[in-house]
Amino acid sequence: MLLTGLASVGASAQSQGYKSLADRAVEKFISQDALRSDIQFLSGEFCQGRGASQAGLGEAGMWQLRQFNAQKLLPMDGTMCQTFVAGGHVCHNIVGMIPARIPSYLSEGRYVIVMAHYDNLGVLEGKSYPGADSNASGVAVMNRLVRAFRYLGDLGTGLPQNIIFAALDGKQLSLAGAQDLCSRIALGRLHDPVTGKAIRPRNISAVINLDILGGVSSPLTKGRKDYLILLGGDRQNALLQNLNRRDGLRLEIGLDYYGSKGFTDLFLNRVSDQRPFRERGIYAVMFTSGITMDTNRESDVESKIDYDVLRKRAELIFRWTEQIIHL
Repeated sequence: MLLTGLASVGASAQSQGYKSLADRAVEKFISQDALRSDIQFLSGEFCQGRGASQAGLGEAGMWQLRQFNAQKLLPMDGTMCQTFVAGGHVCHNIVGMIPARIPSYLSEGRYVIVMAHYDNLGVLEGKSYPGADSNASGVAVMNRLVRAFRYLGDLGTGLPQNIIFAALDGKQLSLAGAQDLCSRIALGRLHDPVTGKAIRPRNISAVINLDILGGVSSPLTKGRKDYLILLGGDRQNALLQNLNRRDGLRLEIGLDYYGSKGFTDLFLNRVSDQRPFRERGIYAVMFTSGITMDTNRESDVESKIDYDVLRKRAELIFRWTEQIIHL
């Protein structure tokens, strides 16, 4: 009943020409051109595939740090660059927060984490692996969400929950970046930059992982490219489907990995960055468009991204996340 009411109210408001702050955020910050610009840089010559300990990954990390700084995200524990070592490589997660309207010293703080890994294979044996879809596309969507939520946080009544944005390193090193971020939270080593309180697993209401979002060559239904997969959504699956209809996006929604229980478990609970959070009982989901014949190959290039579909996916993920932080 609540979701039906949400849809009818939204449709009525839109028919009368009313634009909410969320509508305005979508118009201002979620565009094909902005997504294209980010992906072109991350999959371009300066970043050289973003491989572990390679110069291109350093370029990507510094670029991502500038994106967060430009939006005035708050550094965690005095820095947005969280350093760790994995497999003999020095790695860097880039992490910042948009604070909620109610400081967590008034009540126990609540946090949503939005994350996307920015590393890839880099240059191997003289061959460059651009990683446009995997995972420049996820980082580009995350950066659009940063701007949209920064806008919401600065206007109106602000955000009801804190949002932590994390560009993760070390996906190619056994999910090392996600493991490091999760471990900091589990050990009380990640602190709220407003209150100084340790952020604990019980404070995390949702983790949203964005991984491979720009492809259209692995459709859910043959011949239909406008689709999106949500893994682990569970109680919020209906919300996603409702928002998809309400806002006229009408993407085809997959709630498992192409109907396979085994592959759903593989990508949800074993080989993707939400895994360490799910292992600790935290509600953690993954948005994806699925691996393709280009994933982890030289052919994963920017020209194969479908920006019209990617923009729709980015908008729906924003709409869903914006509702999640109000629950």
